[in-house]
Amino acid sequence: MLLMYMLMIPASTDVVQSAQSYQWKNVPIGGGGYVTGVVVHPTEPDLVYARTDVGGVYRLDKNSNKWIPLLDHIGDEDSNLYGVDGIALDQQNPNVVYIAAGKYGNAGPSDILKSTDRGATWKRTGLNLRNEANGNIHRAMGESIAVNPTNSNYLHVGTRYDGLYTSSNGGTTWKKVKEVPNGLSGEGIRSVAYGINPLTKQGQVVYAGVRGIGVYSKAPRKNGKTTWQLTSQGPKYPARMTVAKNGTLYVTTDKQGIFKYDGSQWTNITPSSSYASYYGIAIDPRDDNHILAAVRTSGDNLPLYRSINGGSSWTTVNKSLISKPGWWTSNMFFSATSSLEFDPYNPDTVYASDWFGVYKTTNINGTDTNGVVEATSMWEAITDGHEEVVTLTASTPPKGASFFSGLTDQIGFRHENVNEFPTNKIPLSGMREIVSIDYHEANPNYMIFLGSSDWYGSTTRLFVSSNNGVSVTPMNLPAGSKLGRLAYSAINPNIIIYYPQTGNPVRSINRGTSWQNMKGAPLRAIGGSEVFAYNHPLAADRINGYKFYMYAAGYMYRSTDAGANWYKANATRLPVSRGNTKVEAAPGLANRVWVSLGEAGLYASANSGSTFTKIKAVQNSKLFAFGKNRPGKTVPSVYVYGTVNRVNGFFRSDDMGVTWSNIGPLGRGIGLENEPQIMVADRQTYGRVYIGTNGRGIYVGSLE
Repeated sequence: MLLMYMLMIPASTDVVQSAQSYQWKNVPIGGGGYVTGVVVHPTEPDLVYARTDVGGVYRLDKNSNKWIPLLDHIGDEDSNLYGVDGIALDQQNPNVVYIAAGKYGNAGPSDILKSTDRGATWKRTGLNLRNEANGNIHRAMGESIAVNPTNSNYLHVGTRYDGLYTSSNGGTTWKKVKEVPNGLSGEGIRSVAYGINPLTKQGQVVYAGVRGIGVYSKAPRKNGKTTWQLTSQGPKYPARMTVAKNGTLYVTTDKQGIFKYDGSQWTNITPSSSYASYYGIAIDPRDDNHILAAVRTSGDNLPLYRSINGGSSWTTVNKSLISKPGWWTSNMFFSATSSLEFDPYNPDTVYASDWFGVYKTTNINGTDTNGVVEATSMWEAITDGHEEVVTLTASTPPKGASFFSGLTDQIGFRHENVNEFPTNKIPLSGMREIVSIDYHEANPNYMIFLGSSDWYGSTTRLFVSSNNGVSVTPMNLPAGSKLGRLAYSAINPNIIIYYPQTGNPVRSINRGTSWQNMKGAPLRAIGGSEVFAYNHPLAADRINGYKFYMYAAGYMYRSTDAGANWYKANATRLPVSRGNTKVEAAPGLANRVWVSLGEAGLYASANSGSTFTKIKAVQNSKLFAFGKNRPGKTVPSVYVYGTVNRVNGFFRSDDMGVTWSNIGPLGRGIGLENEPQIMVADRQTYGRVYIGTNGRGIYVGSLE
């Protein structure tokens, strides 16, 4: 028996073979992530950009009406640059665009990136100061970069922690503006804008909105000098700023409403006392008195206000979303609205962005193309190419729908065809996330889903399905249980193991009707108190319906009695995981269980975890999965994202780790490396593998 096990586990591996012909592309979903700003070029027709908190920056293709991602060349070592905290366009040169890149302030790198070809390529300018595109609610403020509209060499950049910076040579070098304070730590200077002097109607003024202090302006003073100065009695919490052609400055805030500034005096022009927080504001390029302003709070279908007299009075704009993906729900429209922009070449056209995407109307004034007056402005969601969802989990049953996804904020989908947009979300009533999915091997019509009402598992609930996830039934969990992982018996549809992130691990032998504590089960093996915990240390054996596995602190715990009792299977301790942990039992093979331990590597067992052999070719196993066997093979294929034979990338082995093929894209450019967190492989189609990212959606790789 020992000799048989030794023969089944590779003792050595060949070098990585040449890359096969693999096709990688997004699984189409359509929107669903926060677009924190949309910017329209003031002099170049049909040039529109959108920035996001975690998915990079996009440019809208005018012919296909599809978003083109512009940062997908970035590798995982620089994945923090996929968060975009600000954007600016060069009015003199439509090919030039700047972005403030950086998801998190406590990670790196951050920088100001510059493109001279509309985002096709980028270079770093070296202003490596902390940005936080996904750091807090202030991400939807801005824009924090502005280019001088009359001299492209000059620009200003506001930062979160380090004050205001300026460049006089197009971002080649930078200098701090000492006269302007840093503002509140972590918020800093979120908005910068240029405009003409509102008093003289000539000359130039540049404004910087300093959070917690007010609006500073740089303009000629009475003493003949051009200096920075705090405007008197202005709003202390500027969110967004825009300047009319006549020089009037308009400022939205998150605490004080909306203000305008004529160069000497501030006026409060807040549309409604019902709201104090407004972000998006836009001025009609044909009429300085025609203004739109959007409420930014929690909730959906938030008000859009219009003024035709420079803010002296306001009316509510009636609006309706008439074109959207089929799975979108009614709350996905003007939700946490971030920005508004008129199209200067088509002033009846307005763009808006919010928590879920970008919207466009061509009749903001309530008339159609024939001049017929309508009561409502009609909007479409522009989602094609905007793949920004964050993946939490996924599953690939051997029958039925081939792929299931669990996502933040959008619950998740039953993907009947991974080449088409899904029609409906998995119907987990009251839930916002799916954090774990598993299936019954003998009959995948039986499935289980672990849903959460928010990022913290405030309400965590089990849902069971007997029709492959088409419909589900909610089941209660033990009080105090939050988030976690599920495992489903291979042969008994009544046996479910539940490991919460908060609470005691339990089992059910009646499909979730009641729960029992488990003896000897390790505690706190998943870690984290939010949905963003990517360890998957729990797995069901795919042959023996009473056998389950759980990795914790170097040991594989095993149960052979449906979770009633657990014990350490391996006497020799495995390395402690340095990275995400994943345990998976090999489908179709008895007693075969592998564990992925990040930088510690990939380990295989052929005796249910009693002993392990390191897969020597795999130096770093960031993610791994089993998939359908290659035709003519009796063992499942193995997929790894990490380092194999000292090469970084995506790999597949069809002989249980003896030899490996490099299946990653040739070169970079598809966004796969925006923090890949989830890998599952298709059980129905050989060669197909899915990668879930932290902001560029889900990718599918398959043989052409």
